[in-house]
Amino acid sequence: MKILVIGGTRYFGKRLVHLLLNQGHEVWVLSRGQVEDDFGARVHRLKADRSQKDALMQAISGLEFDVVMDQVCMNAAQAALACEVFAQKTKHYVMTSTLSVYSLGADLKEKDVDPLQYQAKPATNPAEEYAEGKRAAENYFATKAPFTWAFARFPVVVGEDDYTLRLHNQVKRIQEGKGIYYPNLNAKFSFITSEDAAKALFWLIENRKQGSYNFASEDAISLKKLVEEMESVTGKKASLLEGPDKDAWSPFGIPEDWYMNTEKAQSEGFSCQPLREWLRPLLKKIASEV
Repeated sequence: MKILVIGGTRYFGKRLVHLLLNQGHEVWVLSRGQVEDDFGARVHRLKADRSQKDALMQAISGLEFDVVMDQVCMNAAQAALACEVFAQKTKHYVMTSTLSVYSLGADLKEKDVDPLQYQAKPATNPAEEYAEGKRAAENYFATKAPFTWAFARFPVVVGEDDYTLRLHNQVKRIQEGKGIYYPNLNAKFSFITSEDAAKALFWLIENRKQGSYNFASEDAISLKKLVEEMESVTGKKASLLEGPDKDAWSPFGIPEDWYMNTEKAQSEGFSCQPLREWLRPLLKKIASEV
């Protein structure tokens, strides 16, 4: 297949491109050209800002794709632009979405947020602005796209190659004896590895899946257990603060359960690695590096 990956030069987007190339697909990678890649001559590179209509249209002029994989669509305006630009350019569109489309809760299922029934609400903080942007983008594709679509809803993606260093910084704070604040250590959270995130996107593309899909390690973990695992690999006791501190706030600091049900993807043939198999080896690797 001819596949365009928008935002495929780092993290699990980069892993996805390698998976596609290894399976013999013809791959174009569109980015702003600010990050070097290791694809060599195996990919076609396109340079443009995906939020700029004229630049995007010029970059893909004369091209058509079987699938477009969009890693960086963040809001309805960008979804609308994609629908206009790719209307005659692709048959299928896959967008990377997020756990953040769901409100806090346990065992969250795809039907809990129906992109066809989206109701906008005002955002009161940056996190909610991000969530609203993704919900609105899903809604635009679901109701107005001239092509078929699929959404990959991911929780926090972790891995050695995580450029955000979220998990790395938590391990480092424990190693250095710095405080960490979690509002509720009993709250359970979903995670997925960057390896599995790439495989999930590959699965959606290869099978031309349609609709919304949750992807995560099915065994959600309590933050208390996560802290214990970090203590185990560092050999140090975490300094847990009793009140909020902007410098010590954890990116995993949730006040109640927030994890996804992944039965839909599993029933159709895709499962992520169990968290119990990958978490400790990953933490050990991170601890040895930071």
